[in-house]
Amino acid sequence: MLKIAATFLLGVIAGAGIGYFTGYSIGVEDRTGTNISSFAACAAAGYPVAESYPRQCRTPDGRNFVEDVTDGVACTMDAKLCPDGSSVGRTGPNCEFAPCPGEITR
Repeated sequence: MLKIAATFLLGVIAGAGIGYFTGYSIGVEDRTGTNISSFAACAAAGYPVAESYPRQCRTPDGRNFVEDVTDGVACTMDAKLCPDGSSVGRTGPNCEFAPCPGEITR
């Protein structure tokens, strides 16, 4: 009975050792995520990204990174016809029309 238990224990230890070294050789040990410090780095490392708004990336050690989403201003596609026949569109943070060529701005 003692011989069977010793053989079993030796088999478990050998299996754990083989599993550890196999995992280490394929890079599992190297993917600890210690140098991950942003959403972009987390996503680039191949960690899972939740398709929520904003998107989130989680490392195996439990750290969570949220994508920085800055909503830009979307201006309408209106056009203003200038006296010289050209046209200008809306620009800038206030969506005002750009000045016409030769027009004096205040």
